[in-house]
Amino acid sequence: MGSRKGIPNKTTRYESDILPRLSDIQEWIMQGDTVREICKKLAISPDTWYRYCKEHETLSELVTMGRSVLCNDVEKSLLKICTGYDYEELKTIVEEDKNGKKRTKIEKTKRHQPPSAQAISFFLRNRMPEEWSDKKELILDTSQNEAARKELFLKMVNGELDAEDENTGNDDESVRVDEEE
Repeated sequence: MGSRKGIPNKTTRYESDILPRLSDIQEWIMQGDTVREICKKLAISPDTWYRYCKEHETLSELVTMGRSVLCNDVEKSLLKICTGYDYEELKTIVEEDKNGKKRTKIEKTKRHQPPSAQAISFFLRNRMPEEWSDKKELILDTSQNEAARKELFLKMVNGELDAEDENTGNDDESVRVDEEE
């Protein structure tokens, strides 16, 4: 501990209030508490929190590790919802016999939760956006037809376009039918 503002060996607020509570802080982060909630529990401002994270590598690494654990847990839960899972449901039943005695029975039921289409869609869109995104970008290469379009436009402007040329550049096949009288 160095001197602070000319006062030798005075403990800082970080040393007195934050260091002893590092395990609590890690637990709060892993539970998903926000920075505001953590600051409220520590009675510090968010600015002070960010300054401590910047100045103290121990706290910064603790925050990073806690968030990583939380994200991994969320990913595992999402994957479980995407693939479906089995679980046991416990039901407590209280019955009264002939003598008036109460008996407690615990009934176990196995259940299956099917995969969630919405979770699967979310997972795929975020993990493989190129293949599963709803937004598709369509790029048309029209440079090949540019010369033909210019020629057709000039013919139209100059009035050189006759009935047979009107279908030029059109992919539709047309059939000319001559009527006999």
